[in-house]
Amino acid sequence: MRLRLVVTVVAAVAMLSSVAFLVLARPARVADPAARGSDHSAHGPDHATMTEAGMEEWARAWWASHPPVGMQSAGPPAATFRVGSFFFDNDDNLATQVDTARITVGESVLWQWVDGVHTITSGIDNNDKDAGALFDQPSASGAQQFNFAFTTTGTFPFFCRPHDFLQMKGIVIVSSTTGVDPHAGPGIGFTSAPAPNPARTGVTFGFALREAGWARAEVFDAGGRRVALVLDRDLAAGPHVGAWDGRVNGRVKAGPGLYYVRLRIPGYSASRAIVIAR
Repeated sequence: MRLRLVVTVVAAVAMLSSVAFLVLARPARVADPAARGSDHSAHGPDHATMTEAGMEEWARAWWASHPPVGMQSAGPPAATFRVGSFFFDNDDNLATQVDTARITVGESVLWQWVDGVHTITSGIDNNDKDAGALFDQPSASGAQQFNFAFTTTGTFPFFCRPHDFLQMKGIVIVSSTTGVDPHAGPGIGFTSAPAPNPARTGVTFGFALREAGWARAEVFDAGGRRVALVLDRDLAAGPHVGAWDGRVNGRVKAGPGLYYVRLRIPGYSASRAIVIAR
């Protein structure tokens, strides 16, 4: 009798141990990543399990209920960020975690898609209550360029919604158009804005080189087409004056509208707006 009782207890313990092992060894259930990505209340997909197909599904669901924010600019950009997995690259150095572009009021920044599925979203990260208030755009194979003009001075951080946890972020610093660009260093860049502005014919502008080198100044229309080559030669260090006669390729008078003069010299590249009036 006692032996039977011992055998019964041992068998019961063995059964309980087997059940416990099965419960502990059972893998946790993983929800379908695309289904999670379709949750419109989330700012991004599940980072740990999101596949390329899931990313595309998340993007379709997100933009279906969150219309893009921000107006495309037609003018030539003063700075460009390449958008890829998982970076915003402005300096051709992927080792730089967060790149910064420096422009002046009225200039635009271009985001050029390279690969992956991303967003271009103003703000610090997904926890920023004002995220996407200034601009919020897709960056994918079906939306390869976003060119945005900044109309006020300040510091404007931006990030990718689904990849902010990977520090996929960038910064745009916008300064005023008065004087030399303070971010370029002393004695370099535009020293005076194009004048008169608005103009009926041509304009002049001042600039300075910190060291001798090649200087190139071009004028573009609002559609990004070059209409004039103002300057393209080697210059000495110091102050200089550039001038555009208001003609397209030196022939016909430019029509009324918005134009940009882009200056490129050693260590500096920037644009200034020109308005041609009737």
